[in-house]
Amino acid sequence: MTLEQQVFSFILILTRVAAFLGFLPLFARKQLPAMVKAGLAMALTLFWFGSLPASAFFTDEINVVTAVLLIVKETGIGFLLSAMLGFMFVPAKIAGAYVGQEMGLSLAAVTSPSGSDSSTLVTTVFETLAILLFFGMNLHHFLIMFLHVSLVELSGKIDLTNLPTELLVQSTHALSEFGCLVIGPVGICLFVLTIALALLNKAAPTLNLFSVGMSLRAGLGIVCLIFFMPVIMKSIEMYFLRCQSDLETFAVYFQ
Repeated sequence: MTLEQQVFSFILILTRVAAFLGFLPLFARKQLPAMVKAGLAMALTLFWFGSLPASAFFTDEINVVTAVLLIVKETGIGFLLSAMLGFMFVPAKIAGAYVGQEMGLSLAAVTSPSGSDSSTLVTTVFETLAILLFFGMNLHHFLIMFLHVSLVELSGKIDLTNLPTELLVQSTHALSEFGCLVIGPVGICLFVLTIALALLNKAAPTLNLFSVGMSLRAGLGIVCLIFFMPVIMKSIEMYFLRCQSDLETFAVYFQ
C-alpha cells in the first residue's frame, strides 16, 4: 500500500466516524464541546486505522472524482448508522412530549439540550433517564461494536442504492407507537381524568374547571409518573433490546 493510499484510507475512516459521531443524538448535544467530539473521532479512527486494507474502500487508482464520491459515500454511511442508533432515543422523547402536553406543561417550554428546538421539562427528564439507562445497560459498548462491524466486516459492502428500506421504514413508523406504549399507563390515567372533568363540567356548568382541572392534571400526572416510573423504565429497556436486535439484523443483511 502506498503512502497516498494509506492517507486516503485514514481520511475515509475518519469521515465515517466523524459523520457517525456528529449526527448521533447522544453526541450531537450542544453541551458537548466540539473539541471533545473531534478528539473522540480522531481517537477512534486511530484505533481502527491499519486494520483495513486499502482494497476495502477502493480498487482503482485514486483520482479527484473517485475521492469525492468515496468521501460522500462514507459521510452518507456514517449518517445512516447514526440515524438508526438515534431511533433508540426517539420514543422516550415522544413519551415525554405527550405526557407534558397532557399535564399542561407545554406552555413552559425550554430549549432542548439535544437541539435548538423547544421541549417540555418532562421531555428533558425522559431524555436524560433514557440516556442514563442506555449507559446503565452498557449499550455504549454495542454502539462501538456496531461501528466496528461497519468498518471491519462491512467495509465496501454497504451500497447506499441497495438498502433494506423496508426495515428502515418499519422502524421509523413504529417510533410514535412505541412512544405511546412507554407512557401508556400515565396516558390512561390522564384520559380518565379528562372524562371525569368533562362529566363534572356537565353536572356543574358554573364551576370553573379550567383552573381546577389544570391543577388536577398536573398533580395526577406527577403522581402517576412517580408511581409508574419502574414500568416506564422497563418499557424503555425492552425497546432498547428490540432496537439492538433490529440493528443486528441490519448488519447481517450486508454479510
